[in-house]
Amino acid sequence: MAGLALMTLAVGIFASGGTQAADAAQGKSLYEARCVGCHDGSVHERAKRKTKSFGEVRAQVSRWSEQAGGPWSKDEIDSLTLYLNERYYHFRCPQLLCKADQASLQSGSRN
Repeated sequence: MAGLALMTLAVGIFASGGTQAADAAQGKSLYEARCVGCHDGSVHERAKRKTKSFGEVRAQVSRWSEQAGGPWSKDEIDSLTLYLNERYYHFRCPQLLCKADQASLQSGSRN
């Protein structure tokens, strides 16, 4: 039930719009500064991932921001989520958040 609430929150944030696009380079920097101490890349490459969508990745980032001395800003959460998605998950990114990411997915380029 809590997972559904987090996903609903994430979807609501995406629908609100009006913010600048997330920045994957900033997300990488945030990940290296705040997350690598506990997470290496293998946590994202597990065969049985808990996350099944971009919104679920964002919900996990938001949840961990609270546990890692947060809360982080919405822009930080969005940027970190975009970085993780581009690096590991490759889920479809919501258009309101990731306009540049949508263009790269449509052209067929992936990391």
